[in-house]
Amino acid sequence: MTKVSERSLSIKAKLLTEGIRATPRALAGLGTIHKEQNHGLFGWDFEDHVGRLLPDDFVLSDGTVVQFRGNSGSPYVLDADGDGLALFEGEERLDAAGLIPRPPFYSTALADGTPMVKIAQVGGEDCFFVCYQNYCSHFARGQQCLFCNLVATKETYDSVLTRKQVAQIAEVAAAAFAEGNCKHILLTGGCFSARKEVETVVDIVSAIRNALGVDVVPGTVLPSPATNPDHIRAYREAGIAAIGYSMEIWDEALFRAICPGKSSTTGHRQFVAAIEEAVRVFGPGNVYGVFVLGLEPRDTFLDGVRSLTSIGANVVPFVWSPNPGSRMEGHSAPGWSWYVDVMQEAAEVVARSGVPAGTENHCYRCDGNSMLHDALRLRSIA
Repeated sequence: MTKVSERSLSIKAKLLTEGIRATPRALAGLGTIHKEQNHGLFGWDFEDHVGRLLPDDFVLSDGTVVQFRGNSGSPYVLDADGDGLALFEGEERLDAAGLIPRPPFYSTALADGTPMVKIAQVGGEDCFFVCYQNYCSHFARGQQCLFCNLVATKETYDSVLTRKQVAQIAEVAAAAFAEGNCKHILLTGGCFSARKEVETVVDIVSAIRNALGVDVVPGTVLPSPATNPDHIRAYREAGIAAIGYSMEIWDEALFRAICPGKSSTTGHRQFVAAIEEAVRVFGPGNVYGVFVLGLEPRDTFLDGVRSLTSIGANVVPFVWSPNPGSRMEGHSAPGWSWYVDVMQEAAEVVARSGVPAGTENHCYRCDGNSMLHDALRLRSIA
């Protein structure tokens, strides 16, 4: 594990909050040699780019993975630099950078003719990612989370299948892991019937486990909030190593305001109860509370970090940006230094808690849109 620098943490925060541009020469080979965006779930760019390829993520010189959030007005630009690439702010060279190789399975079709990349993608450098259903029932009632653009992304790009068949997912997983770069998986989907989702996820995990020839699938499932302990046990018995729940916001009043549909079906206390039960089933360090960071005060978010780590859970906070197609499009995120300060505080809380890092299921190479792993790397933890 390469030790991250504090400078890289600041650079990543700047790029996630202000976006990035890329010159044509920096994008040479994108979609053939280097991995491009395929919009498997959300669109994280500051503006839509239909018909134009953009990188999915890139890597700084110390191994820090950064999500590419396209913004034509950004002061930061990725450009060719000698035999490689570098990140610039005006004339200042900030760091060397490199695009991520395109997985061979992106150019391969399933036995039924479906392009594999329409089923699954690689997140960051090593995470096999599947959104098993690009649909959320809250949109139909106008009660979607205000930051979410899942439906708009699907309608804008239509780059993945809305519903994936179990056999398709297993076939792509086998191909992706055989290539040697994928180390763990991440499964998620929009909110729909709890019982149906449990059945769907259990079938998918079982099929992937058989396809990979393993007893336990390394990685994480992020299902809808569980209110039934039997559902949590069903996920574990299916053979997935870790589980997470997207709480989104720790502050209860803000959670209700920002996530009207989700909060109406699963309240704050139910989320915490589900995470507590999941820790009992999966073990400390193998459960995650997932947050959208930047939509609530630092104090309430850090209260959440303290509360969840005290019961043996980890935290994954994604850095919010005002995604096109969401109800918060056009709003502004906190400044980059706010994110750096909050992540440093959160990392201290996690470090003191003693919760196992769980990097065999989710690591700094998986996500370019979270900074906590990087802050923990400063402490030689994650």
